[in-house]
Amino acid sequence: MQSPLVYEVPKWTDICVRDFKEGSTRLCEVVEVGETKIYNFETFVDETYHRLYDRHPNRLEDKVIKPENKIWIGIHQQMTELEAFQQFSNRLNGDEFLAGIGTTAICTAIAEMLPNAPEPLENPELIRQQIRGIFEVLDGQPPTSAIMQVIQSLKQRGIEARKACEDYADLISEAKIGLTLMIGIARAEADIEMIEESLVAFGGGGDRKTEEKLKIVDKLQLAQRMQASAKLQAIAQLAGKKIALAAKMQRSRVKEGRTEIVGVTTGNDLTRLLPCELLKLSVPALFPIFAQGYIERSLLQREMISREPMAKGPIIICLDSSASMEGAPEIWSKAITLALLSIAVSQKRHCRILHFTGEVERIDDFTGTVPDPNQVLDCIEKFYNGDDTSFTAALTGALDSIKQHKQSKKADVILITDGLDTPSSYFIDEWQREKQTHEFSCYGILINLGRLRNYADTIDHLCDRYIKIDDLTNDSAIDNLFTI
Repeated sequence: MQSPLVYEVPKWTDICVRDFKEGSTRLCEVVEVGETKIYNFETFVDETYHRLYDRHPNRLEDKVIKPENKIWIGIHQQMTELEAFQQFSNRLNGDEFLAGIGTTAICTAIAEMLPNAPEPLENPELIRQQIRGIFEVLDGQPPTSAIMQVIQSLKQRGIEARKACEDYADLISEAKIGLTLMIGIARAEADIEMIEESLVAFGGGGDRKTEEKLKIVDKLQLAQRMQASAKLQAIAQLAGKKIALAAKMQRSRVKEGRTEIVGVTTGNDLTRLLPCELLKLSVPALFPIFAQGYIERSLLQREMISREPMAKGPIIICLDSSASMEGAPEIWSKAITLALLSIAVSQKRHCRILHFTGEVERIDDFTGTVPDPNQVLDCIEKFYNGDDTSFTAALTGALDSIKQHKQSKKADVILITDGLDTPSSYFIDEWQREKQTHEFSCYGILINLGRLRNYADTIDHLCDRYIKIDDLTNDSAIDNLFTI
């Protein structure tokens, strides 16, 4: 283990950073790159994590800091003086995962900035240790002339190694260090924003509690998969907007339908007061009576009760995975799918996502509890690029799901497709009979983009209602679907 450079990393923080490095291939790669340029780069990585994770970093006394660490003294000093770094650090303090993400981004920028030394830098401390080792072996005995020559040679080598490190530090200006730190912080902010978006998108619309339930290794797996896929990043970004819209529509629906007036009671809820009590506010002489009633909670008000909605069956999403869905339609449809999954989680309903082409390719089940984001990501990442589109296969799979579920009534089937199919009249009639028997609804989302004709004959016979999307950037017609 190398000795500290500028900061002493506490034992607990050292454990945290080692755990993070074990799970993060990206940070390990950064360490490898940095170590090719300067021998103690990994120690600097640990100290950067310490400064981001711990609220009160332990800086060594100046007299203890070795002169060959001039490069790290300068970088740490710029961190201290840079207000953006202080604000960023305050945000990350105490969060093991985000401190690791910040460390990775900042140290990546530093590794890129560091020049290649003219000659590989040698660690002067190792030379000092050799000299100390010689004197320990001598155990107080005077060195021979030959040993003295070795000692003098090591001392000269140590002086040269220290000077080489100091000269290396002089290659980098304070302005360049400051700019590099700003670049690293900006990258870290972008990474954190992407991770937060992915936790919302792939965590069933989850909040901070969802993140807290995940182990660091799971968060790292999610982050690394997201960083490696522009498609997943696009889906997560769009899904966040759709999930927010779905939550708004759900609140609106609940607000309108869940409360009922059952009588009159006493209290001080201004939104429930009877008109006779509100009248007292307009008569100055009656205001003291109103105020006393408010304090005593004795004002007349409506008594309301909350009506919990009846249990509903599963939400089943039939997601077209044919070749024509590749690109923008795939990203858009999967963002909508994630918004529907968030509704299932909020309503504690089972959700099945069924990928289909000419046949059912994949089925993913979510129980209505907050899902594992990596499991959701496994589902959403898949795309089968099929040649055919079969509504019959998709809806048969949906019907089987409804029949297998213990709560088969009031299920919702959503068919998302950009293609046409011509199910047999027998299947269409049977589908309509099953809808009546199991009392489920079927909605269609038809991504048109100017390619489809005569879509109504098929979709209209299968779905209670359908929505035609002609422009994926203007899909306000989808809003009402989020009230299911």
